[in-house]
Amino acid sequence: MARQKTDNITFVIHENQYPAILNPFYSSALEAIMQETMKRNYGLFVTTNDHVRLPSGEVSIKKHMDGVIIAGQTDRSSIESFCKQNIPVVVLNNLIQMEHLPCIAVDNYHGAKCAAEHLIQKGHRRIALLEGRFSPQIYHDRHNGYMDAIVSAGLTVDPLFMRDVDANELCAETCAREMLSCPERPTALLCTNDTIAVGAMKAAMRMGLRIPEDVAVIGFDDSYVSRVIEPELTTVRIDSLQMGKLAVEMLFRLIDGEELSEWYIEMPTELIVRGTT
Repeated sequence: MARQKTDNITFVIHENQYPAILNPFYSSALEAIMQETMKRNYGLFVTTNDHVRLPSGEVSIKKHMDGVIIAGQTDRSSIESFCKQNIPVVVLNNLIQMEHLPCIAVDNYHGAKCAAEHLIQKGHRRIALLEGRFSPQIYHDRHNGYMDAIVSAGLTVDPLFMRDVDANELCAETCAREMLSCPERPTALLCTNDTIAVGAMKAAMRMGLRIPEDVAVIGFDDSYVSRVIEPELTTVRIDSLQMGKLAVEMLFRLIDGEELSEWYIEMPTELIVRGTT
């Protein structure tokens, strides 16, 4: 059954990443989405997955929507619930294996592997990994990229140097301080986003360690925070602005009843070398 047109779309983000407008990664994607919705005289609502989930497990948005962009962590049941309501869905920064579900993801494996290889080329042999609790696809790809680089270089994988952390500065600082207090401390910290990297840098500097002379740090995303700290952060660049633009363009094509030429887009990554390595 056809839905009544509302001229509104919704951006749904995981509650751990909210508010999106202040999120170092998603703020750029959201800016691109806002610009396109304004061009088309559409309204844009921003909410979290918790706010759209009913006690029954179904998803519902109080205001009727023509389409939804789901950013980051989500699950099949949420997407299926939107589809049952004939609401087009585009997934941003995640890959969910469902037929005719547009997804825009990132080559996280290559990014993490290049970051680890950069540290190895710099002579580091004890490289720690601070892993943010992101969606399984992001988490595993970045983890595997790191692992393959370490193993390929003939280095020992130390479980003590791999830690899961909440993706905020405080948790990252606490975790990094514990690692850097070990007698055989790591000489480099690979962090799976820039916010975690900033927390790790705080720990190192507050312990009197020099960056990068005593400990090197790499982030992931190339968000604005990587350029406002000193030394500036070496990081893996993702074009989140372009991701947002592609997501909203795909959504509007679905709303307009058009066929998509491709259902999956994988964005490339690029290592940006700055002062922390």
